[in-house]
Amino acid sequence: MSKIFILVFLCFGAYGCDPADSVPYFMDFNDKDHDGALSLQEWMASEVPSGLKVELNLRSGSEFKRLDANHDGKISLEELRAKSSAKIDWSEDPCAFWPWKDQGGDENQSAVK
Repeated sequence: MSKIFILVFLCFGAYGCDPADSVPYFMDFNDKDHDGALSLQEWMASEVPSGLKVELNLRSGSEFKRLDANHDGKISLEELRAKSSAKIDWSEDPCAFWPWKDQGGDENQSAVK
C-alpha cells in the first residue's frame, strides 16, 4: 500500500508549478557574451525582461561598483543574489493561475500556445 501512495505522490508532483528563479533569468537576459557575469558595458545596456520587476539602479556606474563585491569588473550571479535580495522578482506570481485549465481538452497538455 505504501508503495502505491509513494508512486501516486511522485506522479502528482510532476504537475506542480515551481517558477524559475528571477535573478538568473535577469542575468541570462542581459549577459550578451554568455560568460556568466555582467560586465560594466552589459550593465550599462541592461534591460528588464518582461514579467520581472527590478528595484536596482540599472545603467548606473555607482550601482555596478556597489554590486561588484570582489572588484573584478564583473557582477557574478552570486554577487547579484547577495546584494539584490528582494530587488529582482517576478512582477506577478507565474503560478497564480496554476493549474491551467484547457476548455474541453486534455488538462495534462501544456498551457503554452
